[in-house]
Amino acid sequence: MPRVRGLPPVGNTCYISEKQPPDSTIEIQEAERIILEIHDGPAQTLTSAFQYLQTVDQIARPYFIQRPELDRLFSRAVGLVRQAVRETREIINGTVPEALEAHGLVVVVRQELKRFEEETGCRVEFYSGAWPTLHGQAELAIYRIIHEAVNNVRNHAQSSRLEIEMNQKGKRLLVRVKDWGIGFPLDKLEPSPFSSSLGLLSMRRRTELLGGIFSISTALGKGTEITVDIPWRK
Repeated sequence: MPRVRGLPPVGNTCYISEKQPPDSTIEIQEAERIILEIHDGPAQTLTSAFQYLQTVDQIARPYFIQRPELDRLFSRAVGLVRQAVRETREIINGTVPEALEAHGLVVVVRQELKRFEEETGCRVEFYSGAWPTLHGQAELAIYRIIHEAVNNVRNHAQSSRLEIEMNQKGKRLLVRVKDWGIGFPLDKLEPSPFSSSLGLLSMRRRTELLGGIFSISTALGKGTEITVDIPWRK
């Protein structure tokens, strides 16, 4: 069956068709190349940046103590770089984050949403119904999808409210992420390293690799709703 990348928007909703996970040698080789590029490029840069931040912290600690707000912001920056280093290493090693293995997806998502609410002031409503235990890579892929959707809200949506739902309905796993932010016109979406379009591509691709359906509904001034529908078997 030929690959179907997507269908034209219907109203303000764009639906992405199901597809079978690719297993070609070319794609495997490309994945290996990307892993090496990450290891030799961003991973090394992030590690160096983290070391420099630690040095700055040691030198400027007395100054930061006198300025609590600056200390809080700097500590947050250090924490984000540390997290980026850890996540990059997990990608390179192909491992599942320790928190996911220890606590499961629902607990980890709830913890991240609590931090997101504290840091942004955005009101978060999280609903989790029946949710099965998944094998590592499937759980990791869904986690990455939710993580990216929340990051898009943080960086682009300008929303005061975020709603996330995770549920199992029969043989389907459903994830819904909705905000009440500025939205955007789907037909004007331009790929850019700093836009939300790459994040949407990432979420769509991860959904496809799980054999699922990715859909997005949005319009200027109307917020955005992302839905992921994935088949599940025991």
